[in-house]
Amino acid sequence: MNSNWFRRLLLSYLPAFFIVITILFAVFLQALNEQNRREAIKANEFLAQQVIRYTDNALKTLDYRILRDILSTPVLQHFFRVNSNDVYGNIQAMDLMEDWKFNFPIIDSAYFLRVDDRFVLGDGAGQTTDFQDEPFLLPFIEQHRDLGVWTGKRTYKPYPSERPTEVITIVRGYPHFASAKTGYIVVNVSLSKLRRAIAPMYNPDLTYVRMSDGDGASLVSGNAEDASSRSVFSHYVSPYTGWEIDSGPANRGLTRMALDLYNIWFIMALAAVLLGAIWVVHVTRRNYRPISQLVALIRTSSWIQQDDGKPAANEFGFIRGALEHFMEETKKNRQQHQETLILQKKHRFQEALEGVVPIREAEWQADLIRYNVNPAGPQAFVLILEIDRYNRFVASYHAQDQSILKFLLSSAVQEMVQLHGASVWAEWTADRRLSAVVWIREAEDGAKLRDAIGEQIVEWVRGNLSFTVTLGVHGMAVSLEEIRRSGDIAGNLLSYKAVLGTARLIRPEVIEGTQPRIHEFFGTIHALSQAVRLPESGWLKHLDELFKQIHDSVSSRKEIESLLQFLHQQLSRVFLELSKEYRDAWKDAEAEWLRLESEWETVHELQSACGSIFCALSGELQKVRDSQRNRAVIGDIRTYIEKSYANPELSLDHLSDRFVIHAKNISKLFKEEFGGNFVDFLIGLRMDHAKRMLQKSDKSLQEISAEVGYNNYNSFNRAFKNSTGISPSDYRKQAHP
Repeated sequence: MNSNWFRRLLLSYLPAFFIVITILFAVFLQALNEQNRREAIKANEFLAQQVIRYTDNALKTLDYRILRDILSTPVLQHFFRVNSNDVYGNIQAMDLMEDWKFNFPIIDSAYFLRVDDRFVLGDGAGQTTDFQDEPFLLPFIEQHRDLGVWTGKRTYKPYPSERPTEVITIVRGYPHFASAKTGYIVVNVSLSKLRRAIAPMYNPDLTYVRMSDGDGASLVSGNAEDASSRSVFSHYVSPYTGWEIDSGPANRGLTRMALDLYNIWFIMALAAVLLGAIWVVHVTRRNYRPISQLVALIRTSSWIQQDDGKPAANEFGFIRGALEHFMEETKKNRQQHQETLILQKKHRFQEALEGVVPIREAEWQADLIRYNVNPAGPQAFVLILEIDRYNRFVASYHAQDQSILKFLLSSAVQEMVQLHGASVWAEWTADRRLSAVVWIREAEDGAKLRDAIGEQIVEWVRGNLSFTVTLGVHGMAVSLEEIRRSGDIAGNLLSYKAVLGTARLIRPEVIEGTQPRIHEFFGTIHALSQAVRLPESGWLKHLDELFKQIHDSVSSRKEIESLLQFLHQQLSRVFLELSKEYRDAWKDAEAEWLRLESEWETVHELQSACGSIFCALSGELQKVRDSQRNRAVIGDIRTYIEKSYANPELSLDHLSDRFVIHAKNISKLFKEEFGGNFVDFLIGLRMDHAKRMLQKSDKSLQEISAEVGYNNYNSFNRAFKNSTGISPSDYRKQAHP
């Protein structure tokens, strides 16, 4: 490469380098700005919370002080009960207002209004007809109510000559709990003082805070900017006053400049990305032109053609790539040929063993030679191996591990057969089945050798692998037709492992002489389906009898599956005739039954699972029966409670003795039926009767306590307070003011 080419490349890609640096710098600034923005949001959230807390605490404390003095100060009681000529009483009331102002500097003004003579004491004292705040007071006087909450922003001036001030106001009627008010207490809080108290919490040059009342009027604002042009970082609503507060950056000075610079940098970064992309495409296209011409010239004369029509990834290595392509295709063709040969061999084995296509004896012998199978002798037997609990095997191993284990099994079978001087052709004819044709020497005892090989394979798998296998064997056979028949018999033998058990060798002699007893099965299934719905556990005897019959008759898996389907149909028919609660209980058990039908492996497992399902079903049916019986009883219990609520001895134990039901069961049934516990229901019933007697009778509190079931008045007093929030005597006073 000469220096001219080097300089051209260097000058071509240097701009891209500077563009990348610019983008990284812009990304850094953007990330830094975003971090600062998050911190600003957190700070504004904290500021807004502090302002809300300070304002709410100040107003709550002042309101609590006013309420406390209304309820406990004799000065107010005296002022609102005498006329305006009581100078000493007025002075005491003024001292109380001055004490409020001293303890709460945010108070702007306060005054008392006596309704009887319309006398106003405080700032702007006199008659309401001459009082400047009369329009604000008239609704309270006319409607006999108090405000109870803080007003929004309003103006107030005690005298016509004074300038109005911005305040928020709370109005409390006197007396507090009476519906007819004899007077009103009005306290105005100065918004300017409230602003001065909040001002030290933030810097108005950096942050603004705006608090608005329910009408949207601004109560606290750091500056006069239009709220619509501000960025709101935090927004809260006071749970006490309902006022809203917004906070965010002030949008002026350095803050505004930082935001503008951020936008400028963002635009510059986008422009740099766009220009860099255009520049790289242009330079790459210009520098690629001579290389593409050279590659096109080589490709026109090359005998290597790419399958997808796309150019090579590295044009300078095109020739090397062409050679590698040729070598790879050759290797691929060899692998495909080998795989095809394996698949052809497996397919031919299945055709020969299953008889799906007619194969003459001569063709069979030719296939043995073609696939390098050398029979050790003229006699052969068929061995079919099946992996036990195949669903568990699939769930326990990855697909690749399953293939490895199956290959290991196939290799182990071939080695063990060869150790006995025999030869074998073995193929996986199903996901869980390995079929093998084993040829033995003519002088060997075929049945003895067959059993020895089968037992050795079973023991080897049990001792070396984490799963087990079951084998079915049959033979001896000489011709292909006899081999096919032996294969059918060996495969059919595996269907009996459900009864005979797994991890064993099954020979045809085991099932010889067994007779199916269909009529016995049907009778037992009918009796079992009828016994399941009964309260007794008689179904267990019929279930044991059914599986005893299955064991005795050595039933195949297909026969057992047919019996299970028949039992399922009988159970569905039985429960279809019962009520909805029983059908729902069977529906839950039916889901477990359907899952069991597809997952069971042996009869022992099936019997255990059926017992569990029927046991759970029997428990659910018993709950349904108990529930139906207890619903009637719980209604009687409630009626008895409503009649005997005045009995001091009434309790869960008392009800348990009377209705012969355990106390815990009564409590549980009561809550399920009525949504509450027994104690709350009884107390509520007693308190309702006590309220009516307190309102309508002149009986003493002790008499009422005894009539509603409380011999101890203190217990009655405590229960009444917990229920209503006030004592019985106070409740009677409110009912008869």
